[in-house]
Amino acid sequence: MSEIARTYSAVFAPEIFVLLCSLCLIGYEWRSTSGHSPAGLGKRLAVLGFGWVVAFVIYQGVPHVVGPLPEWGADATGSAGLAIGMLAIWAGWRVWNWGDIMPEFALLLVAVTIPHLLITPFWDISSHVLYAMAPAGYLLLVDRRFLPLSLVALGMVVARPLADAHTWLQSIGGLALALAFLIALARVGSRDGSTLALVGE
Repeated sequence: MSEIARTYSAVFAPEIFVLLCSLCLIGYEWRSTSGHSPAGLGKRLAVLGFGWVVAFVIYQGVPHVVGPLPEWGADATGSAGLAIGMLAIWAGWRVWNWGDIMPEFALLLVAVTIPHLLITPFWDISSHVLYAMAPAGYLLLVDRRFLPLSLVALGMVVARPLADAHTWLQSIGGLALALAFLIALARVGSRDGSTLALVGE
């Protein structure tokens, strides 16, 4: 069972799962625009690719610049890289005015990263769970047809302890942090009439 859990964790690792959710969201948002052209989709994918390169450079580059990191350093640099990459994606969407869904998604991931970075040096909260539940939960808020991705994310809550990578409490901590931000976002969205207020209509 632990080997299956480790494989599950590797297949749906944060960098892969967040990318998958981003691609799903880009396709969803692009299809909802009038006159959605292949060129427009290509530009969006290019911005996503740029953001991912930025995230990867930070994640891989920081250890080479500062030297050996503490045990929690890999999680911290990975999260910081993801947040900065998402800010680059947010900026691209704003510059070209491609809609509000992807920028909101990007800012959610930046927002959950801040407490994650503060907690990580003291408590090994599961980044696999956090970065599975936050993006998948956002997609579910946007459209219930994304439910399968949320089920995959929930599977990570169980997979991490079974893989001996985290305790159950650390795994549930990642879930709780993601849910806290998703609930807050849903409440704000229902008040200000954003995209999330349209869920279920």
